[in-house]
Amino acid sequence: MNKYFATLVLILSFFFSEAQDARGYGVGSNGVRSDGRLIDLFEDIKNRVTNQTLSAKQIKGSPYFDESFKIAEIEYFGRILEDKTYLRYNAFSDELEMVSNPQLKKSETILIKNNKVACIIDGKQYRYLGYLNENEPPAVGYVIELYKGKKLSLYERNEKVYMEATQARTSLERSFPARFVDKKRYYIAEDNGSLNEIKISKRKISLALKDYSSEIKKFISTTKKKLKETEEVIELLLYLEEKFEG
Repeated sequence: MNKYFATLVLILSFFFSEAQDARGYGVGSNGVRSDGRLIDLFEDIKNRVTNQTLSAKQIKGSPYFDESFKIAEIEYFGRILEDKTYLRYNAFSDELEMVSNPQLKKSETILIKNNKVACIIDGKQYRYLGYLNENEPPAVGYVIELYKGKKLSLYERNEKVYMEATQARTSLERSFPARFVDKKRYYIAEDNGSLNEIKISKRKISLALKDYSSEIKKFISTTKKKLKETEEVIELLLYLEEKFEG
């Protein structure tokens, strides 16, 4: 394993030194330079999918919110890759699985997990970032960028949590099969800082954005928004950005 990482560091060092020399680069139809060495590097450092797939067919639900592979745009260390790639998000293992043919049902490779690698699937931008959940230690994983401004940003994280089967101990209790349970979290970041979990409500948002409390009150009073939907929260963030622009 140490030998593999040493090799990877050398490859990355070679890439970034070579990237300074623009000779030999071609320009694609979208205006993005394409370099065979970049694609080769990308292929070399794909991760293998970890064997986390649960074998029990009795499990209720799916580790995916959408089991189909969708064509994706991948931003790789500041460059848009031109090769067609199809991805789907495994919300249980927190991985973006990759295939070259969308008709395939299974993938053996995943997109490298790095905050410099992002992708867009069905109009949703996935980023690999650190975040803070309430009463939990700091963590890192995939979040969906719902809004990103100069001062404020809003993110969403969709999870599939595996719950073991439970047997009823009395006639008053219910048995439950092994299952995947959906979980959705939201995060707000200020000035490109840490992503802090937040509940979508007037009170929680006002507490999280104390520096903007007076403007938040004005927004709620004027628009009559209850801030119960993400669309309303995005409207609020846009309003605050305009008020404090510059």
